[in-house]
Amino acid sequence: MKKTGILTFHYSNNHGGVMQSYALYDYLKSRNVEVEIINYVRSRYKYDKVLLNLGMGRGADPRSVLQRIRIRGRFGKAIDKKFDRFRDANLRMSTEVDERSIANILADYETIIVGSDQVWNPSMRGSNVYFLGFGESFCGTKISYAADSTTSDIDPKYTAKLRRELSDFKAISVRNEHSREFVEKLIGKTVPIVADPVVLCDFSKLNLENIPTHSEERYIFVYVLGEDIKGSNKQAVDKIRKVYGDMKVYAVVDPTKKVNLNVFDYADEVYYDLGPEEWIGTLSNAAFVYTDSFHGTLFALKFHRPFLAYYVEPSRATRFVDLGNRYKIDDFIVSSIDEIEAKGSLEKPPDFDMIDDVMEDHKRTSIQFLYAALDVS
Repeated sequence: MKKTGILTFHYSNNHGGVMQSYALYDYLKSRNVEVEIINYVRSRYKYDKVLLNLGMGRGADPRSVLQRIRIRGRFGKAIDKKFDRFRDANLRMSTEVDERSIANILADYETIIVGSDQVWNPSMRGSNVYFLGFGESFCGTKISYAADSTTSDIDPKYTAKLRRELSDFKAISVRNEHSREFVEKLIGKTVPIVADPVVLCDFSKLNLENIPTHSEERYIFVYVLGEDIKGSNKQAVDKIRKVYGDMKVYAVVDPTKKVNLNVFDYADEVYYDLGPEEWIGTLSNAAFVYTDSFHGTLFALKFHRPFLAYYVEPSRATRFVDLGNRYKIDDFIVSSIDEIEAKGSLEKPPDFDMIDDVMEDHKRTSIQFLYAALDVS
């Protein structure tokens, strides 16, 4: 029996990326769809993993470089094992393939769904994989679910290629407004904006109650992937403590990526080796969540955790602005310390009843898209 394959960013040790992969897989499986993750791992990813950015640019502090090397050397293998165990236990995956060998397994699939996450970001546009431009190697149904393009700007050298590939999809949905604009520029169609798979899934099968967390105490959970907020994360955390109480700060860092060493300025404890379930468990029990992660913010909403989200890099700005508008949480998403004061972000908790209503409505229309695209009921 031919299957439905999901083609996404399931393979990196990014908590949000892995959980959104699990969420779409689990939801489709619960609807009796014969589904598996296409275990595509870019060959470039493996190369980048060996040559990690250690912050050795002009003016780099040698002590910082050595600290990053030490952290990765101590915790890198441990986090790899935890993520691999989670994927092996919770995801049915194909044999591992790369861009040279993926064509060998495409005949196994009747349908391929690409998404969610930033599968259409500018760095992916020169490749055919996440745009399903496989030619005669795949003649099945092509669907995108909550694909994110990062930006609506398009390099003219890719226009004809992308237009040809997207025109061959049966159904296209995206995760935000700038991705909708990206598609409309290419094929002249207005496509639906659907919810990230995290919104569809209740994660009840993960037995999170068995995950050890700091459930006996109140703490601030920090999950930062990029640069500090303008004005410093330490200052932001100090402001949170003044409002919510002088709690401990527990920060989660991914040691396989560029470690933001500023976390030592304000965290009482730093975790480098939390697996996906441990990460959710620790976030869900927090008294407050501070993050620059899109999925960190979504999980704060799901678990009704007071939160403050921020963005600095342009690549994060578009998705956060859209998220703030879509779920009526703009007051809790900022780009600087000054904006915390201007928006009154800490003066009142989020209205989770209202947020739940908005998210539930978005979930309903998103499921309708999936059912129609896959011809399931």
